[in-house]
Amino acid sequence: KGRYGLVADIDYSDIEDDEATAGPFYSTLTTRTKSWIVSAAGLYRLIQEDQTFLDAVAGVRYWSVDSTLEFGAGILPATERSNREDWVDPLIGIKGLLPLGTSKFFISGAFSMGGFGMGSDFMWDAMLNLGYQWTPMFSITVGYRYLDVDYDENDFLYDVSQQGLVFGLSWRF
Repeated sequence: KGRYGLVADIDYSDIEDDEATAGPFYSTLTTRTKSWIVSAAGLYRLIQEDQTFLDAVAGVRYWSVDSTLEFGAGILPATERSNREDWVDPLIGIKGLLPLGTSKFFISGAFSMGGFGMGSDFMWDAMLNLGYQWTPMFSITVGYRYLDVDYDENDFLYDVSQQGLVFGLSWRF
């Protein structure tokens, strides 16, 4: 609304890996990590020229990480260890959009960082997308995202980098 806005972002990942162990005590090790990342922020329009814009971003990011280690029976019986951690990070950043000529295609991007020892020690997130504006309210994007977080609390260490293709759907009102 005017120079002000709100943005929300939801990410879910479910990563699993099975490996044979290098010894007789256990036969296999299965690691599984499920994570939810939910961000909400306010926007302030710094630059607006035609359809090009740059916004300042300030908000919070909620993390929920559920990790499980399963050891398959070997000399020792099978066992499982699980842990769940939840925390909230403050975040600041920028996001913007640049139309490609007079077409409905555009380039968008965002960079944010946060944590600052209040939740995680530090996190940062960068994304660059190619998008298509279907209507004034709806667009789709495909791009690349790199997310890095360093959280260490109560004997739980989550020092993770995730990167890869992203697909998005935007609704503006």
